[in-house]
Amino acid sequence: MDDIEEQKILKEFGKRLQKLRKAKKLSIRNFAYAAELSVSYVQKLEAGMSNPSYTTLIKIVNTLGLELNEFNMRS
Repeated sequence: MDDIEEQKILKEFGKRLQKLRKAKKLSIRNFAYAAELSVSYVQKLEAGMSNPSYTTLIKIVNTLGLELNEFNMRS
């Protein structure tokens, strides 16, 4: 995978994360606290500027009340 493709995926991930977080009516601060992540890190994720580890991804989906397969970026 080249850098351009990776950046595109990260941007899509960030948009999906933000959409799901807002659908749950969670502020970035409340979401970050619940997921045990820093606010600045969640901001970077939503901006597509950071690539989450698997452990972080699990924290994110658990905080959103989802299963990993429900975090489909094509929805």
